[in-house]
Amino acid sequence: MTRQDRLEFIKILQAHAQTVAICEACARTTRDLAAEVKRGGAPSPADLQQTVEIAERVLADLEATREEVERLIASFS
Repeated sequence: MTRQDRLEFIKILQAHAQTVAICEACARTTRDLAAEVKRGGAPSPADLQQTVEIAERVLADLEATREEVERLIASFS
């Protein structure tokens, strides 16, 4: 494996690690929201807005990660 191949492979692994971290954060947020609603509470509008903003950033990160993985797949196909 060449140095360039190794660097590209590391980028793929980093993208997957980032994706897993994002998915974990999403699952925690969903769990916490469900627990709050189950207790009969409701998050404040400010908390919900913060969640929306974070979700938008997460979606942008996931899109960029997907695009990079697709680019790398295409370059090795």
